[in-house]
Amino acid sequence: MRTRTVTPLRGVLMALATALAIGLGWQAWQVNITLACWKDEWPHLAVCDDINGRTEPERWERLHQRLQRNPGDAQARVELAVLAHTGGFGTPAERSALLDQAMAAAPQHPEVLQLQAARALDARQWPQALEPLQRLVRFHANRPAAQTLVQLLQVAPALPALDEALRQAVREDADWLDRVLRAMPGMKVPVGQAWPLLAEAMAHHRLAPRLGQFVTGRLKAEGRWTEAQVVWLHLWDRPLPLLFNGGFESDFVAQGFDWEVPGPNDHRAGAQVTLVGRGERGRVLRVRLAGKGFRSPLVRQHLVLPPGHYRLQGDWQSTDLRSAQGLSWVLTCLGGPGSQPRELARSAPLQPTGRDWKTWQLDVQVPDTGCGPGLQLALQPHAAYEARAGMQGEIVFDAMRLDTASH
Repeated sequence: MRTRTVTPLRGVLMALATALAIGLGWQAWQVNITLACWKDEWPHLAVCDDINGRTEPERWERLHQRLQRNPGDAQARVELAVLAHTGGFGTPAERSALLDQAMAAAPQHPEVLQLQAARALDARQWPQALEPLQRLVRFHANRPAAQTLVQLLQVAPALPALDEALRQAVREDADWLDRVLRAMPGMKVPVGQAWPLLAEAMAHHRLAPRLGQFVTGRLKAEGRWTEAQVVWLHLWDRPLPLLFNGGFESDFVAQGFDWEVPGPNDHRAGAQVTLVGRGERGRVLRVRLAGKGFRSPLVRQHLVLPPGHYRLQGDWQSTDLRSAQGLSWVLTCLGGPGSQPRELARSAPLQPTGRDWKTWQLDVQVPDTGCGPGLQLALQPHAAYEARAGMQGEIVFDAMRLDTASH
């Protein structure tokens, strides 16, 4: 059997190559560790304290050393500016100069944007604070920045320069407005306070559909019915009937002036509301009642109607509805914030029709005072107790319509 021998020279060369590889690998490891510490990727490592400095003065000194070695080290400029402001290093003028340098080196860095906004806010330069705050909100989803913009939005009516700057920001790009408006409910601030900016966004076609739906829902909840309907109409950008989707041909659009199912709506619920096909009628609204309690109303639509005379009507069909007094369509005045709902009118009880379709009709007057503009059209048991006791069977609806009517 032939054996392979290694000459002394080859062995030496292999040993040198191994030593060189180990040396280069160790250097690469040290470089990677150093860069990771500089970027604050591994702040928990004890070695980072040795590289960056254990105390703020040590970090301050080593950051200056990094910049002396590499003036283009953007991360070092950012860290130096942050340390100067948080640790109180240097004079105010020096801290401001360090921030200017960091802004030039890393204009989109979140900590730089935060310092930039803070400097403008401290100087009460409200318009100058908007751009970094908007960038923080849009590109970094920064919640404190969104909350600060909410606060600025609240005081803007008393500060013309800030008010105009906010409007101009919306005209240019309203993407930042989304997170700001969604932050308002959590801060107990009505979305209605942002109406001037919403109006500006709509005027310049800057209101995204999803944000428009959210705003419509919030304005409704705040009792600002007219503004909510303005946003709703803007989203559709075409004339709409007084009663939306009365033929039930379209899926329901949430948070708007479409049909809503307030209660549970699955197979375990006492009532299930669905859209189904029904031959030549197309899609219809089907209500299945399971013989146990359910939440009332079964389905509803919010309306905005000025004072006047109106006629409501629609078709229904039911072969097996088992109920003492049936169902009714009820029109209720919701009023503004703090108002108590008040029933205006209700249809006659809707009972089984066999295989035939029948039409119900309701004439109603919306009064000049004490009602509106927000109203609700809802399907509910004619006798309230039947929502608790339960009803059984199926009833379907179609061709719902609302028109103005003469006396």
